Amino acid sequence: MKRYSARAAVLVCCALILSSCMTVPDPSEIPADSTVVELSQKGQSALDANNYKAAEVYYQTIIDRYGTDASARISAEFEIAHMRIKKEKWDDARIRLEAIISAYETTGGTALPPEYLVLARNDLARIPEGKQTAPDANPTE
Repeated sequence: MKRYSARAAVLVCCALILSSCMTVPDPSEIPADSTVVELSQKGQSALDANNYKAAEVYYQTIIDRYGTDASARISAEFEIAHMRIKKEKWDDARIRLEAIISAYETTGGTALPPEYLVLARNDLARIPEGKQTAPDANPTE
């Protein structure tokens, strides 16, 4: 009987650890003094854990708080678009990627980090021709 109790306890602990890793932060609870670098690191950590919802909160927080910094905004927008590619949300990915590419074609586009133009074009090319995103009850996932 002790053997089963110990296994059950281990399973419960593992489930709690995994569920805590998949939490999604409330944007209002993210410290106001968090830097772009800190938010990007948290977003990347969430992506590494396949927690796309949390990652998007961190990247959207960068856009909301530091959106006037074109470099920070473009990198965060790309990360969200890239998540859409991974989730095969083709329509939203296409819109976001085309907006990123357009930003490079406007005045001031040369001041943006060049790697995101290349990455955006590469991801845009990955969208299958004629593919439409399947309807989803939760498009931000």
